[in-house]
Amino acid sequence: MVERKRTPWKLKRGIYEAVEWGEVEVSQNDTIVFDCLTDATNPYNVVFWKKSDGSEMTNTHVAGDNEVTITGAGTDVQCLFMVYGVKSI
Repeated sequence: MVERKRTPWKLKRGIYEAVEWGEVEVSQNDTIVFDCLTDATNPYNVVFWKKSDGSEMTNTHVAGDNEVTITGAGTDVQCLFMVYGVKSI
């Protein structure tokens, strides 16, 4: 059996990174705050997929905050998300 070592990912500054997956219901221009990330920096990447057809939804990151605004959604759209950035302490 191959030995496996678990090593946390780090930035050069020694700050840990975080990834969060989940489900959320959104409507046009909804804003979502990710508590797992620090609000001192933007998320590195955020992706939303519609559960109905798997298409990716358009979103924007608010500068200097951990908020993401969904654009191009309909009303009450069920979707999956993935967010990646600097972990909140």
